Amino acid sequence: MAKREIGAASQRQAKVGRALPAKRAIAAEAAAEGKMRIRLPFDVMDFRKAYRSSSVDRIQVIKAGVSAKSVYDLATALKVSQDVVIKYLGLSKSTVNRKAQADDTLSTDQGERVLGMSKLIGLVQTVVDESGDPDVAKDFDAAQWLEEWLSQPNPALGGMLPSAYLDTHEGQEVLAALIGQMQSGAYA
Repeated sequence: MAKREIGAASQRQAKVGRALPAKRAIAAEAAAEGKMRIRLPFDVMDFRKAYRSSSVDRIQVIKAGVSAKSVYDLATALKVSQDVVIKYLGLSKSTVNRKAQADDTLSTDQGERVLGMSKLIGLVQTVVDESGDPDVAKDFDAAQWLEEWLSQPNPALGGMLPSAYLDTHEGQEVLAALIGQMQSGAYA
């Protein structure tokens, strides 16, 4: 690739915001034009990575598009029906079904909610890994535990079900804070 192309791509990125390294700027432009696929930092269903990844990596995954089929994968991991996950995340059943059938991605907002749920499961796994008995942690099902916790009224939420908070990013952050408080033994 010519140095002039690298410099031009870097300058275009600088106008948009923070400049990317020259080679990444060209890769991002090519991907935007449909010339190549960017390798994503993690899969949405890799719960630990969804939690531990940087915000920049999560944003990259969201903007690249979260597959509608991941809603079904979440339901399987949580051991609940697809309808339950769709309701939790405030998604349209017909939209999810149509996009999954077409092997399409969710909107940015919808994808962010799905990734947020994956991130919560990853948080629970991390809390157990860091705080629990290693023998117990290896057999612990974080997704199933989260589903049970989401379905029980929580005093820290004024007796509301935690699942009522899953349909917004801010609500998911409230739940993440409560789960984090459990690790320290604080009231949650």
